[in-house]
Amino acid sequence: MSKPAAISSQDWSALYAAAIAFKDLGCWEWMYDSDLFGVQNPETGEIGYCCIMGNLGEVFALHVYQGSEGLESYWLLHEQAELEYEGVPLSPAELLGSQKCLAASFEDRADLEKKDLQLIRSLKLQFRGKNAWPMFRNYKPGFFPWFLTSAEEVRFLTIALQQATAIGLRMRENPDLLDPPQGNDTTWKVSRETK
Repeated sequence: MSKPAAISSQDWSALYAAAIAFKDLGCWEWMYDSDLFGVQNPETGEIGYCCIMGNLGEVFALHVYQGSEGLESYWLLHEQAELEYEGVPLSPAELLGSQKCLAASFEDRADLEKKDLQLIRSLKLQFRGKNAWPMFRNYKPGFFPWFLTSAEEVRFLTIALQQATAIGLRMRENPDLLDPPQGNDTTWKVSRETK
């Protein structure tokens, strides 16, 4: 297995710019974590299933669940309320340890690690206030959430944030955009751009 390519300052800058634009839009005001949509990773072809969080005013984030395993981990989280009702809830550690996603969240300064703050300073960025500081993590099943470690992860999360911003703008104009076709609430539409 080859060593991942180093992450350039241009890739990091693009990621922070995409995160800032996404946060400034505030699409969690009209979107819910159940408004799931897919974004294809142009480098791997894998679909990332995007979930926008923030409508409850607690967590402000975009999670990109990677591939079918990631989508299963999304559904596991989503079904947690039903599991609790049935008396078989998962612990927070089990839920966290099952996730497969890239995450961009907006935190308080005190929630960031030293490495996050060093990166922000190196890019000459400044943030102020509650839930204003972008934080990026990679969640892998069985592992503690970790920093992004490859250029491919950074580039894909950048694209996902850009697409989430575009979808958010479209959802503001058309709240039914992501609703399934009439008469079939179990249909998932997947479209691929052909070259």
